[in-house]
Amino acid sequence: MNRNIENDITEFTSILKDSDNSEGLKIFSEIFTEPELETLSKRLRILKMLSEGKTQREVARILQVSLCKVTRGAKILKNSKSIITKYIGRDYYGRKV
Repeated sequence: MNRNIENDITEFTSILKDSDNSEGLKIFSEIFTEPELETLSKRLRILKMLSEGKTQREVARILQVSLCKVTRGAKILKNSKSIITKYIGRDYYGRKV
């Protein structure tokens, strides 16, 4: 990852950490466009649905996204070093983490 991007994202996560949920939502709404927020939301839903045991094809159909996007999410959840599984609570195979 580009060093500038790393620094900016680190600063952004620090701001979010210091905010409450309603402020965090407002921060996201101010910084990101509606389509960007929709993309982020779908990516999170892809990860959650896969971790709940839905198949990749089911997720793609339900969320009306390409199978490619869902496969990317599956790869993330299959990676034993993935940090997002800690927050979702389950890996690709539905195991608690």
